[in-house]
Amino acid sequence: MILQKIANTIRLLTIDAVEKAGSGHPGLPMGCAEIGAYLFGEFLNFDADFPKWPERDRLILSAGHGSLWLYSCLHLAGFPISIEDIKRYRQIDSNTPSHPDVTKTKGVEATTGLDGQGIGFAVGQALALKKIGLNSKVIILAGDGDLMEGVSYEACSLAGHLNLNNLILIYDSNQTTLDGYVNETFSEDVFLRFQSQNWEVLEINGHDIDEIRKAIAPLRISQEKPVLIIANTQIGYGSPNKAKTPLAHGSPLGTGETLLTKKALGLSETPFYVDPDIYTFFRSRQSKGSAPVSVEIPQNLEEILQGLNIPSPIAGRWASHRVLQTLKGHVPALIGGSADLSSSDGTYLDDEDFVRRNQFGPRNIKYGIREFAMASMASGMAQTDSIIPFIGTFLSFVDYMRSAIRMAALMKLRVIYQLTHDSIFIGHDGPTHQPIEQLASLRAIPGLLVVRPADAHEVKMAWIVALHYQGPTAIILSRQPLSTLSVHSFSEGLSKGAYIIKKESSLSVECLIIATGSEVCLALEVAEELGEHTRVISMPSWELFEQQPVSYKQSLLQGKIKVSIEAGIDQGWHKYIGSEGLAIALDSFGESGSPNDLAERFGYTKAAIIQKIKLHTLSSEAAHQKFP
Repeated sequence: MILQKIANTIRLLTIDAVEKAGSGHPGLPMGCAEIGAYLFGEFLNFDADFPKWPERDRLILSAGHGSLWLYSCLHLAGFPISIEDIKRYRQIDSNTPSHPDVTKTKGVEATTGLDGQGIGFAVGQALALKKIGLNSKVIILAGDGDLMEGVSYEACSLAGHLNLNNLILIYDSNQTTLDGYVNETFSEDVFLRFQSQNWEVLEINGHDIDEIRKAIAPLRISQEKPVLIIANTQIGYGSPNKAKTPLAHGSPLGTGETLLTKKALGLSETPFYVDPDIYTFFRSRQSKGSAPVSVEIPQNLEEILQGLNIPSPIAGRWASHRVLQTLKGHVPALIGGSADLSSSDGTYLDDEDFVRRNQFGPRNIKYGIREFAMASMASGMAQTDSIIPFIGTFLSFVDYMRSAIRMAALMKLRVIYQLTHDSIFIGHDGPTHQPIEQLASLRAIPGLLVVRPADAHEVKMAWIVALHYQGPTAIILSRQPLSTLSVHSFSEGLSKGAYIIKKESSLSVECLIIATGSEVCLALEVAEELGEHTRVISMPSWELFEQQPVSYKQSLLQGKIKVSIEAGIDQGWHKYIGSEGLAIALDSFGESGSPNDLAERFGYTKAAIIQKIKLHTLSSEAAHQKFP
């Protein structure tokens, strides 16, 4: 009886909140109310006073548009979400935003973002809990849209392959989407699809609490595989005129329909009414939790890595691999993996096996060719606060991961992306695999730290930054060998984002050259030819540079002629070189050919750049003479 009362209260709070906000998604919360009542009322282990209790069960709402389902459940269960907070649903600065956000709302496990990603995130959490030896469950509530998105195929395939028997996916099968009905766009047999992926599949009436209990309760005691529960529901359940129709999906019921719905369900007409018996019930419901334990990073990482001898020249990817082998003994939380490219991108730990079905101890993970799922799973692992995941692929593949990287940045999760084969200089693989615009697109993501090291020394420093940064980091690495150029200390070099790697030997700076990654060596060659009035800056990280005092930035960016050199598009560079600066960049896709031939074709040779600088200088002088 109390669970049904909780379910109807979830519906009431949802209806009233959407009406008050004037927008929102009432359909899912109304359709899944009994599921929420059972999970919070009987099944889940949680402590509202310690939302991050390590041994809690994790409930992830992949169908994030139905956020009022989660907010209502959290409020009733005693988490710090008040009725006033629910009244402020979708309002600025509230802790009840349109979609769940871990940075705003205690009790929310994931900022799941666009459809499907919550499933990948949950699979990562389930794998992480296996690795750290916790018996908690990970429960997902997902909708039709989640299962249509490709990332759900990737993540569920790997979950079944690894036999993650702590994972429960509840599929809100209401057969309705925003634009119409599921049968207009989706006809596959979900039951057989998941069976073929090594999942146990159950089917229930999602409005029958006894059926819900019968399906889920035994899984606490015994679960052999990941479980899919197909919960057949009605979107907008209880609404006389809008239930089972797209009208209930993403807009208020309206004043008249709200009154009819409350009458049909026997709900109070008082807005936001909660029976005191529900609060009393949940006060006796909680487990006894404790605060989480966070990962500790050694403070002497620079000292540790200074002792690492890396040969020169060496490709950025293999310099990073060597750094990882040193770090693994000092940072046990590091867990690596790649999308079927570890032998090429170096994202693996030597002398460590890889995770297999029912063998979760090793520190290497083979994700298969599933970039989007890999990135989403890495975020899920990072959210446990016990693992620092590093994952790798080629830079050109990062577009498959971009949405997951964006969510990691929004959640401020410490995920490290090792992205290799970083420019046209991968050579013969050609324009389909040569990244051109990817570096700029990563720099466009707020909160993502992007580092493109110029040599093995900067690679060492990049890992120090990444391990201490409270957010995601993309380390961009070369395929081709690079000579070691710099011996600057961390505090004087990479930690500032940019630093002088070759100082002018005269009193004035006639030409300033700024470069990143493999182009720093080229910049030094150009500067040697141009002479004593030339300064070269290595700028591995724009984000770190922007954090520096204005005085430091101004002291570096001096020069009558300012030049940037980077094997990518020029987007953003004129912020540093000015509107009259010369950006040596690419404005087209690459070609298939040797690195040397590509350098000649696209003007990344010492002679070509010197010629461009001289012509640019002459045109600038002529312009100043004409317009003094």
